[in-house]
Amino acid sequence: MRAALPLIAALFAAACGAPHANPSETTAHGQTAASTAVLEVRDGWAAPTPGGVTVSAGYVTIVNPTGAADTLVSAASPRAERVDVHEMNMDGGVMRMRAVEGGLPVPAGATVTLGPGGQHLMFYGVMQPFVEGDTIPLTLTFANAGEIVLELPVRRDDSASHSEH
Repeated sequence: MRAALPLIAALFAAACGAPHANPSETTAHGQTAASTAVLEVRDGWAAPTPGGVTVSAGYVTIVNPTGAADTLVSAASPRAERVDVHEMNMDGGVMRMRAVEGGLPVPAGATVTLGPGGQHLMFYGVMQPFVEGDTIPLTLTFANAGEIVLELPVRRDDSASHSEH
């Protein structure tokens, strides 16, 4: 029986798995952040949609404090038919927007910001307008970290240094 105790303890520990981080915590600025044991997603928000418009943009900051790279492979929301990661580039003096193919890299030890005027989330087929004060549920799926679920508050951008979608 004594010989079996270490084996039983090891099986119990394996069944319990590693501790999980709190999926929703508050940052120093009072904003909600979603995190896993390896990634943190914070400072998220979505742009309001004017009447009749069925697309919107969303923004988040992804922090990877680990020594291992990850990739944002998909995004989804029950408030839109589809959510893509987009990037904006200058092409001969014209700003072009296109979907990021193959996922968005999140390098080890890096912070990736999806913000106005650059990489961002695009919500297509918005079923009900995004109204200031709403929160939009969003699931980000990473190759290694798995799913991170968060809520994006709907608000207008304070900066005037970009064009709106």
